[in-house]
Amino acid sequence: MLTGAAVSAGAGGPEEAAPTPAPLLSTEISGSDLMFLTDAAPQMALLAELSDLAKKNAVTPEVQSEAATTWREQTDAAARLKALAGRVHVPVAAEPDDAGKQVLDALGKAKGMKFDKLFLDAQGDAQDQLEASLESGASSSDGEIKAFAQAGLGTLKQERERVRKLGL
Repeated sequence: MLTGAAVSAGAGGPEEAAPTPAPLLSTEISGSDLMFLTDAAPQMALLAELSDLAKKNAVTPEVQSEAATTWREQTDAAARLKALAGRVHVPVAAEPDDAGKQVLDALGKAKGMKFDKLFLDAQGDAQDQLEASLESGASSSDGEIKAFAQAGLGTLKQERERVRKLGL
């Protein structure tokens, strides 16, 4: 039989699970690199979700094709960014921020050619925001972050050129 002291100390009782400690942010990176990683992730998620919506709702085949390509590029980039952030122990968002969710909600209500035009406008706005983050990352002293951001800027340039060629 256990004594009162043993019971109150938990001896012989069910194992109590220790709470999982929250991950600590890395001190291995600069504040600007931390800002880049945490800002770019929701922007990439927004571009991917805008494109996913357009793959389903766009009326012109050219916009559907652009959306599918952008979706692949941005989901791939988001996965690489998550891995890069994980290397330095920085948690990143996997979904758009609140402003991005509002854009998605508004776009989801549009139909027909209006949808296609609004998608391309929203994509351009999201690309502008992502470009600012990528430019910050491109000036990083961390070689991997710098290379990732520079490649992302190249991808954005290609996306914009494809949209320009659509002529919509």
